[in-house]
Amino acid sequence: GTGGAAGTAPETVIYAGSNWYGHAPVWAGIETGIFERAGFAVEARAFGGSTDRVTALEADAAQFASLGEVAMLAAMSEGRDGFYWIGNQDIAPGAEGLVGIGIDSIQGLRGKKIAVNLNSSVHITLYELLAGAGLDIHTDVELLKATDSAVVDLVRAGEAQAGIIWEPFYSDLRALPGAVVLGTDEDTSIYRRFKTMTGPDMVCASKSWVDADLDRARRFFHAYFRAVEWCRDHPGELQGIIGARVGKEPAEIEPVLRNFRWLGLADQRVVMSDAMLFGQAQVASEILRDMRLIERVPDFRRWTLPDLLTD
Repeated sequence: GTGGAAGTAPETVIYAGSNWYGHAPVWAGIETGIFERAGFAVEARAFGGSTDRVTALEADAAQFASLGEVAMLAAMSEGRDGFYWIGNQDIAPGAEGLVGIGIDSIQGLRGKKIAVNLNSSVHITLYELLAGAGLDIHTDVELLKATDSAVVDLVRAGEAQAGIIWEPFYSDLRALPGAVVLGTDEDTSIYRRFKTMTGPDMVCASKSWVDADLDRARRFFHAYFRAVEWCRDHPGELQGIIGARVGKEPAEIEPVLRNFRWLGLADQRVVMSDAMLFGQAQVASEILRDMRLIERVPDFRRWTLPDLLTD
């Protein structure tokens, strides 16, 4: 389709996301008409966890997605090449954490059950926090697999003595009776080295969709990063857009957004370099290999399209 030409209907593009605040540029791009003006009708859909979003891109069930770096690197390590890594829309450290109930130290987790979203950033964060306290994630604790609000439910029900998750669920975890924050992603070696989350948000796209029309993809991702810049420039309005999507009050959203650094088009050159995400992805891959979550460190640059975002 030639969306954007006078008189033609906008082209539908499906986005795979969730309720995490890192998806806000898509919500903002829809609300403010940024996508529409570029010739696209974007539909935001929830696709389970990040691993499900990779699969959606490979099947062209969604044309683009934001997903956690861990799922992306895992797919790359398996040689799955049905998607591209386009860029990174935000860095938001401090928005995921490990919370214990009536436990006041990480050492106190020995022999306990921890609810965790496996194969995601919180899995690496947990590994790093435990290792820093001399605990082995494989032998010293028991992991209970859960996603999003289910992490909170397991801890609330007493089935897990601790949980680790990101916003908006991290706030819910901290609100439980007896909750103690035992550490966040800012207490990891990855944060100390790169000042990023352990598994930052990655913008990825369906390879078949991009390859079918590179000019369309270029026009689309220029519009997307304009929406990212809108988020950076309109923090007050953004709280309202996020609140309407996730059912939280602006007062709850504002402190989380304070940690967000929105990364626009001009930032991508630095972001997608050895100084930042390429260096960080190398270290994260090595940790994932040590955790036995992947077998080999992928040559992730093969999934990138450095010229797509240049004018």
